[in-house]
Amino acid sequence: MPVKNILFVDDDALVLNGIQRQFRTYRSQWQLFFASNGPDALELMAQQPIDLIVSDMMMPTMRGDELLTRVSEQYPGTVRMILSGHTDEASLKRGLEVAHQHLGKPCPADTLHETIGQIFKIQACLKNRTLIAELGDANQLPSLPETYQQLNQAMGDENTSNQAIAAIFAKDMVLSAKLLHLVNSPYFGLRRTVSSLTEAISMVGIQRLNSLVLSVHVRQAFPVTDANSQRYMEYLWQDAGRVAELARQIALSEDQQGDRPDQAYLGGLLHNLGLLVFLSRGGNKLKRLMEQVKTTDTPVSELETAVFGFNRSEAAAYILALWKIPPRIIEAILLQNTPSATDYDGVNALTAVHAAGCLLKPGGMQDDSRLFDMSLDEAYLQRIDKWQRLPAWQALADNVANQ
Repeated sequence: MPVKNILFVDDDALVLNGIQRQFRTYRSQWQLFFASNGPDALELMAQQPIDLIVSDMMMPTMRGDELLTRVSEQYPGTVRMILSGHTDEASLKRGLEVAHQHLGKPCPADTLHETIGQIFKIQACLKNRTLIAELGDANQLPSLPETYQQLNQAMGDENTSNQAIAAIFAKDMVLSAKLLHLVNSPYFGLRRTVSSLTEAISMVGIQRLNSLVLSVHVRQAFPVTDANSQRYMEYLWQDAGRVAELARQIALSEDQQGDRPDQAYLGGLLHNLGLLVFLSRGGNKLKRLMEQVKTTDTPVSELETAVFGFNRSEAAAYILALWKIPPRIIEAILLQNTPSATDYDGVNALTAVHAAGCLLKPGGMQDDSRLFDMSLDEAYLQRIDKWQRLPAWQALADNVANQ
């Protein structure tokens, strides 16, 4: 893999010196450049190609969002990231409009390294000409619904109440119905009927609402009309729910903190989004894939690449990257069958999604079960020192499968 050029922009010399010192061990992968302000950064970029720019938000002369806006106009192929300690709502909104990723300060070196590594892997999907030709560019694909954006904004405000979030849901009848259906399902085991959106939100949890909104949108964005394909779609969503829950439980069992269990859940929920895309618009290519899945022993991802020019994981990563879903979730989906491709040696959403997809064996699909099968990457789990955790994870999988 060619060396990537990364430009860090910050008016605090101590921050730049710290990054230079912490990233010294990655010199074989990345060549680092530094600038103390926006004008100097643009001058450097005029002379030196830059693959990724990481900018502070509040700087004299030119703010970070102003700098990244200029970069997006002059160098659209450069990945843009905000690294800032300023997290007020207005600054965050401006940053998210122009940046592919936003990280807060202080940011541990391993987190920054992991995120940058994920972004470069995802970037390769965005430049895949076959994907663009088959699926369309950002202007041709459906965008995220306004409800998702409003919910994200509300969740970013610690003062937001469940009543305020319920008001957002109330504007969308489909989402409201799905939420009430969820809390009144056997999963929650209630002996009464919940009809209040506010109460439903308090039961489900705010973080899980994002997953609900996204899953409903995905169904609407990629409808499956073929009767035969609908059978696969129904199993796909059953499998998605089980894998999502198991991924979350694995993350919790490994003491993953903050929003990491929710990242694992969303990664599991969307891990087969690419297959849904195939079912939605595959046509004759889908029929050819299904025939080969049944009649050969070739790994399914290889068959998908041979038929479509890319596999389901790459298709999902491409769409989710255009939707600006966090890189850690996208990586969990992109590398779910090949987790050894990551150079991160810790547990994250990728670990949980890979293990969950492998430990929950497909059932009820008879000859087509191979379409959902995954193989455990022993070398990866050995490398991150988690191979011995498999029995505990399998016990969690058995519980989820029996629910």
